[in-house]
Amino acid sequence: MNDLLNENTVFLNVDEKDKDGILKFISTKAQELDITDDADALYHDFLEREKEFSTGLQDGFAIPHARTNNVKKVTVMYLRNKNSIEWQTLDDQPVKYIFALLVPEKSAGDVHLKMISSLATALLEDDFKNTVISSNDKNELTRFILKIMKEEN
Repeated sequence: MNDLLNENTVFLNVDEKDKDGILKFISTKAQELDITDDADALYHDFLEREKEFSTGLQDGFAIPHARTNNVKKVTVMYLRNKNSIEWQTLDDQPVKYIFALLVPEKSAGDVHLKMISSLATALLEDDFKNTVISSNDKNELTRFILKIMKEEN
């Protein structure tokens, strides 16, 4: 599970102006971290997913995700953007906190659905939200998120 999320996939000072910028940031970082060989293709996979149904939740959170052949390994990224950005959400509020899920098409079963469910359930808890909103320690934050995701599965 530690391969799923680590300090290299946690970004606490992202400075993107819109959802498009966030999805490009995720895709570029995924290529830099050898999660994908093609950032542009991954970016387009995210766009296609967003066309189907927005991944914005509520309270400033979104969970964009892509299950695609353009991803090599199951990965979670957490991004905290400096400013809130427009994103279609359940409460019509802007987004500042993003969990990105990257899942290979060939991954076993419904792993991406379990991950989305795990994070969505955790985001109902104030303690979880407060910690991911306020913690500035990547190591602590990584351990905390992994622990919660493990408990939810």
